[in-house]
Amino acid sequence: MWAPSTEETHFANIDATKNVVHIMPSVEMMVTFSGNRGDALRSKKACVLYAERLDFKELIQLRLTEKCDQRRMYITTVDNASFHILKQDQSLNVTFAGFMENVVRMLKDCQAGTLELCLSLKDISGDNSNQTQDYLLQFVEIRSFKNLVHLSLPCRSAPLHTVLFYINSMLEAAHKKSYILEQNVQQVQMELNSQQAHMEQLGADNNKLRDALLENSRHLGEKHALELQQMQDKLQQIKEQHNNDAERNRRTIAGLQSQLDRAIQQKGDLKAAHEQTEKRHQSLTEELSCCKTRISALKEQNDKLHTELTAAKKQERKLEYKIEDLKQHTTELQEHIQKGQKDKANISAELEAEKKINQTKRQALEMASNEIAKANQIILKQGQEILNHKKTITWRTEVALQQEKAIKEKDKLLCLREGELEHERQTLQQLRQEIPQQLQSMRHFAQGLEQKYTNRKQPQLP
Repeated sequence: MWAPSTEETHFANIDATKNVVHIMPSVEMMVTFSGNRGDALRSKKACVLYAERLDFKELIQLRLTEKCDQRRMYITTVDNASFHILKQDQSLNVTFAGFMENVVRMLKDCQAGTLELCLSLKDISGDNSNQTQDYLLQFVEIRSFKNLVHLSLPCRSAPLHTVLFYINSMLEAAHKKSYILEQNVQQVQMELNSQQAHMEQLGADNNKLRDALLENSRHLGEKHALELQQMQDKLQQIKEQHNNDAERNRRTIAGLQSQLDRAIQQKGDLKAAHEQTEKRHQSLTEELSCCKTRISALKEQNDKLHTELTAAKKQERKLEYKIEDLKQHTTELQEHIQKGQKDKANISAELEAEKKINQTKRQALEMASNEIAKANQIILKQGQEILNHKKTITWRTEVALQQEKAIKEKDKLLCLREGELEHERQTLQQLRQEIPQQLQSMRHFAQGLEQKYTNRKQPQLP
């Protein structure tokens, strides 16, 4: 129907990443995969969809990757030429800009569930010598009588260098997120230090209040003692009034003492909460360092796998060159055998002619027969050499198959490393969610403490 455009390389290029514009944010949705035999091979898988376009250029690309296996990537690229082919084949009545808007709208409908995204293998009657496979990306509306296909776009599986380019870009994004998380942790540490200094200042203010309270109580005691000594000679009514005042002052002193005890208890609770936050901060820093080491180890393993894969490809090319040389050598040996057979036929014809002509040349005929026997021995030796060459060819093909198995095992290791990367991303996301909540709770607690002390200072001022 339509061959993939050569403009796909613009997206998987470091120089052109500045001009790439996201039409809509990346979306996770369920995609129906079906083979070329119909509904018997249908299966739904969770996939991540990326919709991008190049700025100042009529070029759009839809990239679909499986969530469990990032190596399985399917790319749909539509430029101006392919859009005109689609417009003629599927009777589209819009311009390229309208086509882009309708694609975004249908993707949002697929996310909402009104439409369904289907990826089916295209039926190809010719040979399948290419490494990539052709697919059809269809926007399907599920109906009770018959499903309605709104749009059908050509798609193909992404080559290895494109998959590696996007995996490397995802790793760079993960490094940037870890750097931002480090900065947030440093900011949290600075806030904790400021809170600790504020708590120390509050402790100093508490000690000053305690000293002032002791001095006030001592002065009040001395004053009441003097007043009692001076008022002993006065009337009984004045004495009772002074006794009532003394009891009232004692009650206020007891209330102040109880408030002081509560303040001491709250200070102990604050110290315990601060120790818990410090322990939590230490555990978070340890987890962050572990994440960094794991990411660096995964990056080194990825580089090793790349080097091993290139070495295996070079070895495979060398084996192919050797096989071609052996094939040429076998063809040359076959030509020598044919020449020997022709010489043998000529010699036998000459012998028969010489027998008819003269019987006296028997000795010459015997010498010729000896030469024929030697030629036959040479032919047998050359046949044995051909068999040995065939054995070496089969042995080298077995070595090439073993190397292919080793490459497949390396691919499995890559898949496992990608799963570990996904786990590390989830832990980083949890840390980003927990740290702001703890900071908010500590801020509320500090504000409540400041309000308590301001409320206590206000009645003492008059």
